[in-house]
Amino acid sequence: MSESNVQLIQPTGTPVRLHFDVSSGLKSVLGGELITNDEVAIFELVKNSFDASASRVDIYFDDDTIVVADNGSGMSEEDIQKKWLFVAYSSKRIRQDFRDEISDRRRYAGSKGIGRFSSDRLGEIVVLQTRPKTDVAGPVHAVRVEWSRFDANLLERFETIPVQYAKKTTGFGLPEEVPVITHGTSITIEQLKKSWTREDILRLKSALSKLINPFGAESDGFKIIIHAPGQQDADSQSLASLKKKGDEISPNALVNGPVGNFIFSTLQEKTTFIDVKITDGGQIESTLTDRGTLIYRIREPSEFPLLANSGFSAKVFFLNTSAKMTFAKRMGVPSVQFGSIFLFRNGFRVFPIGEDGDDWFGIDRRKQQGYSRFLGTRELIGRIDVSGTDEHFQEASSRDSGLIATPAVLQLRKCIQEHCLKRLERYVIPVTFVDKEDRHTSDVSRLLTDPGRARVTSAVAKLVDNDEVELLEYNKELVGILDERSSQFEASLGGLRAIAEKTEDKALFVSIEHAEKRFAELRKAEELARIQADEEREAKEAAERRASAAEAHASRTTVQLEEEKKRNLFLTSIASLDTATILNLHHQVTMYAVDINQQIENFLVRVSSQDNIQRSDILSAIERISLLNKKIMGVSKFATKANFRLESEHIRADLGDYIEQYINGVAKDFLFGPLRVSVETDGKGFEQKFKPIDVSVVVDNLIANAKKARANQVKFNITHPDKGIIHIGVTDNGRGFNGIIESLERVFEKGFSTTDGSGLGLYHVRMVLGEMKGTITAEKGPGGKGASFQIRISR
Repeated sequence: MSESNVQLIQPTGTPVRLHFDVSSGLKSVLGGELITNDEVAIFELVKNSFDASASRVDIYFDDDTIVVADNGSGMSEEDIQKKWLFVAYSSKRIRQDFRDEISDRRRYAGSKGIGRFSSDRLGEIVVLQTRPKTDVAGPVHAVRVEWSRFDANLLERFETIPVQYAKKTTGFGLPEEVPVITHGTSITIEQLKKSWTREDILRLKSALSKLINPFGAESDGFKIIIHAPGQQDADSQSLASLKKKGDEISPNALVNGPVGNFIFSTLQEKTTFIDVKITDGGQIESTLTDRGTLIYRIREPSEFPLLANSGFSAKVFFLNTSAKMTFAKRMGVPSVQFGSIFLFRNGFRVFPIGEDGDDWFGIDRRKQQGYSRFLGTRELIGRIDVSGTDEHFQEASSRDSGLIATPAVLQLRKCIQEHCLKRLERYVIPVTFVDKEDRHTSDVSRLLTDPGRARVTSAVAKLVDNDEVELLEYNKELVGILDERSSQFEASLGGLRAIAEKTEDKALFVSIEHAEKRFAELRKAEELARIQADEEREAKEAAERRASAAEAHASRTTVQLEEEKKRNLFLTSIASLDTATILNLHHQVTMYAVDINQQIENFLVRVSSQDNIQRSDILSAIERISLLNKKIMGVSKFATKANFRLESEHIRADLGDYIEQYINGVAKDFLFGPLRVSVETDGKGFEQKFKPIDVSVVVDNLIANAKKARANQVKFNITHPDKGIIHIGVTDNGRGFNGIIESLERVFEKGFSTTDGSGLGLYHVRMVLGEMKGTITAEKGPGGKGASFQIRISR
């Protein structure tokens, strides 16, 4: 029978009035049973301090007492009677002007009116001391509650259990370790139900660091300090041990002291993150930054009306290997133990969203569909902020169950999935995941190569392939015209055209057109060079065949030594340099020489009708000619040493072995003066396809730089840290880098030089390595002397 069909018949005589009676057992329902663990119980007390506009909370532990004291607004006698002792009452819940205050410091963390019962979870007795900020000269109001009285007889009514009240004129009674407060509230819990060990307090401290703001407490001006006199000696021992090991000392590694918040400004420089917010105008603005470098900033309409006035903002980080190491050093725990993406409602964390093992956002469920295509909670960390009333964002009564699934909460979850998680994935997966070495790199050096820039360009182009997405800003260093010799050049032009159209960038359109013309000229020059070289090759090979026919009687060896399978790439003398090798080397020289000639002719034609020639045009032309000339110089070295066939530009061999043999068998013979070059290898290795001439450009330039720096020793160290990865460390003992260079990244810029050099050598090295799926970084040599370079190449 529905409620509307129920009819109540009033009996004759005196009316009977019915009402609910509340048993004293309600204390346990609202306290020990609803508050699910000890950490959550203390969370509730800290939340009350936060809501009271406190800037500081001190938590004190001894063998049988816990004290939580704050410097907040405090309470009057009337507040105690009508609010604190009024069960389930919350002034925060009934505020009518809430939306007008969501941008202020006064954002409320709780609104159930049951946080005061959390002390029942912790101990038998609670003593409240409070003085309002408006009456600092008045008495301290004290209330003492013995929870055991509520358990004595569950048939007794809740409101009949007495509590003790007194006014203190001597001020707050606090342990000497806790600073004196003139106003605020102190909760003292006595006769604890469990003994708090060092591990318990450290675990609580770590949890509190996530409770308020894991992105830095400065934003809310709210600090938590732990005092535990019994742990001072153990703290001293831990501190000495950490210093001895040279480890970074995390505030949360010691019991006593402030709760440490992880300052994410450090992490922002080492990994990729997306920053998303909904503006007052109802639009979503997203900014993606990669290791301190802005990649793009976009704006699009919001399809989430219930989030329009919520102050929604999100910052989600992808943790690569380098970022995870930084996190562990700063926080004292691995990132996976710290948690993942936390949700903050009204400035305070909603528990347990973001805890290790929690998947409220559905991140891991999605990753199970494809581990290489999606990101999981172990790779992400971040903060989601939202403000609002219980109508939209209400925490479940059980304080470890997150938010109730209201329509606003469902929109919140979808917004995070679509505009934070997926957007971050669509950059990280195609840009970073495809490069094994990039996951270990704390800067964007690997993205500055042509393959890296091509990947970034493609990711941004796909992003703007949406009529509703407005591209406000993008990185023009990473998203730009590639070198015409790059294998990714043609593919990248399509993406660049899409970006130019989206941004109506006329300058980019002009640059694309000029690049296409240069590309056509380069292809024409290469084709002419190949035709001429092939004609000469055919004529000389015909002559060789005639000569070979005359020597048909010469025996041929069919069995080779096992060591020859590795291919001795360089000879120790020119005695066995055969005709085929000479022809192939001549073919290479001819091809590069014709290319140089064509480049010069193209440049002369292009500038002959111009009154003013741009410096950048001259530098680009000289740079292209310089690189081709370096390749000819490399071929000239091979002409006396090479034993391999250069039937094509590429060979397949062990790169580490090749470099070692090139240095020992070729480069050393062209050294003059006191400079000595040595090479060490770990003996591992793997075969891969590469251009021998490119290797000579890299090695020769690095040796030449060391010579210019007056070094007398250069060391190459070849290692293979992982399958399919080679590292080449190059150090010298020369003068090192000029002190005026603010960032050593500049030494790889085209034309940059602090000497009388061209400034093209290291630029060519980085460009060539980029084509080999490699990068190079520079740093000062050991002890600040000399120069050091680290080359990383992945298959």
